[in-house]
Amino acid sequence: MSGFKSIFAAGLVVASLSGAYAQNFKVDNTHSSVGFKIKHLGIATVTGSFKDFDAKFSFDEKTNSLSIVDATIQVDSINTNDAKRDDHLKSKDFFDEDKFPTISFKVSKPISVKKGSVAKVPGELTIKGVTKPAILNVKYTGIAKDPWGNTKLGFEADTKIKRADFGITWNKALETGGVLVGEEVDIKIEGEAAASAQ
Repeated sequence: MSGFKSIFAAGLVVASLSGAYAQNFKVDNTHSSVGFKIKHLGIATVTGSFKDFDAKFSFDEKTNSLSIVDATIQVDSINTNDAKRDDHLKSKDFFDEDKFPTISFKVSKPISVKKGSVAKVPGELTIKGVTKPAILNVKYTGIAKDPWGNTKLGFEADTKIKRADFGITWNKALETGGVLVGEEVDIKIEGEAAASAQ
């Protein structure tokens, strides 16, 4: 029994050490962007972005382990450089911002994200009150300290979704065939996060 206790205690020490280097990070909005693009008329691409978002996560540089990702986007901050189009996107035809003011992405299980390579990070994406599994392709670009001694982590991420999967089905048929708004949405995130206490 004493031998078993020793092995168990050693296991606890190893487990505690494996998480000892994990840091909490909060995305720095001033050095980050959340953008998207979608086909228009089947011949062009419209781009847009969200200006108001929050995200936090935990990352262990020693083990390359990413965990506890929690990101929220404010629908009201959508910007496609056309106020009327933005208002339409906020309406019931699309995001229904009055009823569903946020978009969220959450990851609960740790996953390895190595510097310079792309990792497929599975999580739960919620849009318009509908939650679906989604894969975020994440590239960790490194950790550095700014001139004021703050630890910063760089990353890039992208994914592709079908808007109909989240109940966003509004469209208009074209006389020449096809539809006004594309079905697939490409999402691109470029970010910098700062080490935080929580």
